[in-house]
Amino acid sequence: MFNRNHKERKMKKIFQWKEYLNWKKMTSTQKINFKRACLFPFLVYIVYFFLYKYTISILIIIGIYYVVRFINRNKLNK
Repeated sequence: MFNRNHKERKMKKIFQWKEYLNWKKMTSTQKINFKRACLFPFLVYIVYFFLYKYTISILIIIGIYYVVRFINRNKLNK
C-alpha cells in the first residue's frame, strides 16, 4: 500500500535461555540484561506491596490536591 523499503532488521534475542546457561561465554551486556530480568519480579513485588498498603493515603492526598486547586481556581495571582 505504501512505498516502504523493507530493510532487514537485526532482531534482539529475547528468550535466550541456552545462552544464559553458559555464563562464562556471555558478554557483559548479556549478563546485565540477565540480572535485570531476574530482579524485575522483585521490583514488581515491592511496587505492588507499596501500592497495596498506601493506596488510600495516596488517593486522599490526590483528592486534597484537586479540592484545593478547585477552590483556588478563580483567584488571581499577582
